Amino acid sequence: MFKYGSVYKDLRKGQEITQTEACQGICSISKLSRWENNQVEVEFSTAIALLKRINITLDEFTERANIEAEFELPDEIIAAIKDEDVPVLRKYVQAHLAKYHASKNILELKNIMLVCNQLLLIEGKSYLTTTDIQRIGSYLLHTTVWSKYNIILFANSPFLLNSEIGFKIAMRIVHNFDQVNDLRDNLTIFMGGLSDTVIAFIFKKKLDYAQQLLDELRKVELPPHFMFFDLSLTFLQRIIDYCHTGDEQPVLAIFNNLIQLNCSQHAQQLLEAFKDVKQIWENNE
Repeated sequence: MFKYGSVYKDLRKGQEITQTEACQGICSISKLSRWENNQVEVEFSTAIALLKRINITLDEFTERANIEAEFELPDEIIAAIKDEDVPVLRKYVQAHLAKYHASKNILELKNIMLVCNQLLLIEGKSYLTTTDIQRIGSYLLHTTVWSKYNIILFANSPFLLNSEIGFKIAMRIVHNFDQVNDLRDNLTIFMGGLSDTVIAFIFKKKLDYAQQLLDELRKVELPPHFMFFDLSLTFLQRIIDYCHTGDEQPVLAIFNNLIQLNCSQHAQQLLEAFKDVKQIWENNE
């Protein structure tokens, strides 16, 4: 990951910071020089300290360096998520969390969060420590560049994060919509992640948060080919209304409309989400 020393060199020189000033108390000048010439890699903790010394955040650096994190899960893990194969998912999470706890490299968390999120929904159990969750929340709260990685990290987080923290992060993202990098490529992740956050608030019975976030999402001007999100947002509003009134007919009407439009797959996904909401709310009446 941090073999991109030449990018660091350009950023350092751009701020007229010398090598001595940059590395004092962190590493030797020779090590910094070799990293800046892409001859060696540095430890993650060292890289973070060096970035802090030149006033560059981790997400800003990864964006400048055009670093592509590994986003793809192994095929067997994708299959395990689909089949709700808890032992396989648990083994994956435990192995990768051990690796993350050793490296403290937050860029390794994306896939871990995704699988942890699935296990939470299946088992009702979180495999992340309180410290893990706090670190993720702090990182996202202080994010200044909404790169693809950061958007995906948040999209995998809403059921795991504290509701108050999740709400603050979600509102930061939606209020900085125009600053999302590569918006065309990331719009599905952006809207999908925030829509999932609305669902998470509904599951947690934080209807005020769900409604406020949904109201902000409906203000976003979407390109014509993303108008299907309008239907999803309408669906979320109907679910919130159902939670208040217990009337499920407006929700079911959306399913019927989707089926008539030959969108049966999308209708099935929304139906499954609604079933989960009904179960949670009816079990706690």
